[in-house]
Amino acid sequence: MRVTVYPAPCVDLRTQTSLTASLLAIAIATSVLLRSRKRRTHRAFGLFGLNIGFWYLTTFLAGVLHSPITRRLNLMVGVFLPLAAVSFFGAFAEPGSLRARRLNRAALISAGALLVATLTPFYNSIFVGTALFVNVFVFVFASLYLLWERSAAARSRFERARLRFLGLVGALAGTFTILEYLPLVGLDLPPVGTVLVLVFLYVLAQSIARERLLDLYELAGRLAVLTVLAFALAAVLWALVKGTGGQFFLHGVVSALVMLVLFDPLRDKVEEMISQIFLRERHDFEHTLADLKGRIAHVLEVDDLVRTLLDGLELSGRVTHAALYLVGPERLRYELHGHFGTAPPERLELGPARPLTTRLDSGGAVVLEWVERELEERRELGEDREAETLYELLQTMEALQAGICLGIRSTDGELYGLLCVRDERVRDAFSPEEVQFLRAVANQAAVALENSRLYLDMKERDRLASLGEMAAGLAHEIRNPLGAIKASAQYLEDPETSAHEGREFLDIIVEEVDRLDHVVGSFLDYARPGRSDAAPLDVNLAVERTLQILGPELSSSETEVVCELANELPFVAIEGVRLRQVLINLVQNSVQAMGTGGRVTLSTRESRGHGVEVHVEDTGPGIDASVRDTLFLPFVTTRERGTGLGLAVSQRLVTAAGGLIQVRSRTGRGTTFVVRLPAARRSEA
Repeated sequence: MRVTVYPAPCVDLRTQTSLTASLLAIAIATSVLLRSRKRRTHRAFGLFGLNIGFWYLTTFLAGVLHSPITRRLNLMVGVFLPLAAVSFFGAFAEPGSLRARRLNRAALISAGALLVATLTPFYNSIFVGTALFVNVFVFVFASLYLLWERSAAARSRFERARLRFLGLVGALAGTFTILEYLPLVGLDLPPVGTVLVLVFLYVLAQSIARERLLDLYELAGRLAVLTVLAFALAAVLWALVKGTGGQFFLHGVVSALVMLVLFDPLRDKVEEMISQIFLRERHDFEHTLADLKGRIAHVLEVDDLVRTLLDGLELSGRVTHAALYLVGPERLRYELHGHFGTAPPERLELGPARPLTTRLDSGGAVVLEWVERELEERRELGEDREAETLYELLQTMEALQAGICLGIRSTDGELYGLLCVRDERVRDAFSPEEVQFLRAVANQAAVALENSRLYLDMKERDRLASLGEMAAGLAHEIRNPLGAIKASAQYLEDPETSAHEGREFLDIIVEEVDRLDHVVGSFLDYARPGRSDAAPLDVNLAVERTLQILGPELSSSETEVVCELANELPFVAIEGVRLRQVLINLVQNSVQAMGTGGRVTLSTRESRGHGVEVHVEDTGPGIDASVRDTLFLPFVTTRERGTGLGLAVSQRLVTAAGGLIQVRSRTGRGTTFVVRLPAARRSEA
């Protein structure tokens, strides 16, 4: 028996890649056409992608079957390719554009003529192939030129850059597509262009699906990484097969392992380069917001939070308008707590804000441009009810001068407030990643607000506790003089009390009343030290005047006084009366601590922090460490008849002037009080 063996058909490399390319191109086009909401550009791209897919499919069939029918079919699909390109790139032109209509009409006429040529017996001649090549070249690049013109008239810089990005990708895709037509004019190149056509076709699909330019830059960078890796894998595999022959499976495994080793470092390096070249602005913005989050984390006061947040956003250089709204006490409206840029409304009622707050509940951030695009899609699809809600949301954001609204929400879901930001210089100013960065800042602000509320509750509890301690101390200080007054008055009522004794008891009453007046006056000084518009003061003059006032008291106590005043000190912003009161309290404390004798040294010097220091140093027994921590608390005293308010009042007066008091003391070696005061502004001085 005789067996005939038929050789397998020889399929060249172009034919093999054409089948794969057709499947991928059809898949890319179908993914766009399957979108739930399609616009004109989506449908035009679907037609364009399907045309490319069918072109590769008929190329494969023509290479396998070698029949006139598949050859004619391949040419017919090739005729419609420039028509699909004109339709796709023309979809970005202005509606009713005269040039777009003329180009489309010319493409139709040319396609009709070439279609007739493919039905003639000369369909396989060099003349028809050349005409088809020229037709593709002319109309693809004419449509790209139309897209470039449209980008020049774009309404914003970002829209212009996006259209030019589309034009650049389209030009690359068109160039490699035209290279696929070179076999028609007798030039058969390796099918490298097939792979690149698919790459750029995918980029085009993502370009119409993603509105953000920065997203497209990032996508292009990632595709560049994948393309480089794909070609590197192919090169390694080719080198192994070519150099050693055979064992294709083993070579494939080795090549894959090589790429797995190189993938992470190569990807990270290329993505870093892309971030620095294309996304530098986003990279800097991310670092700025990360620093702002760190500063917000240390804020406890609401006013400090508002100031820190708005200052940080303004210094970022990416925000021209910002406003922070916090919910009012009655929870019926949001009230403006701070802003920069154009002044927004002072309050936002909950009723008009309902569409915005509802949207924030679902997404955490509302972006103006995204709302505009969704509104346009809803109107195109005839969804009027949803479009009306989006329109109300759009009007609210416009009234708030907001490009992005971010919710400031507590951990239990309560909406504390709204953070509105905008860059009026460009539309579509923030990428989705940058919106996430801003959301992180808003979340940190929410944490700071919660901490602020807890801090205020703690302060209120401390205030009430302190008020209770002060009331107890005040009651104790008042009870003793009242007891003495009552006892003296009872003695005066006794008929047997002599005139001399009566005068003594009257003196006691007057003395105790004076003491009561001093206690109450000191308490009021502590409770209401107040801030004042102090004129710049020469500290040396205040020290000299204090010593003049205390001269008789210091002489009677036999206290030695040393005065060491530095020259050319800056002026400080505190009232002279208040500074003298502080110094009198400190000197009197030193004298009373030393008893009879001893030395008090008053010295002034310039502080390293651009201010003035006044040192009150004594040679007394010092202050015990157990007392030192409570020294400035009201009604804390180590003297029998002291009120414990002198140092507390002094601290409040100095703090109100922006300074501080410190104490340095060692048992048996004396005590030094240091009063630090900031320098007055030069213009005031």
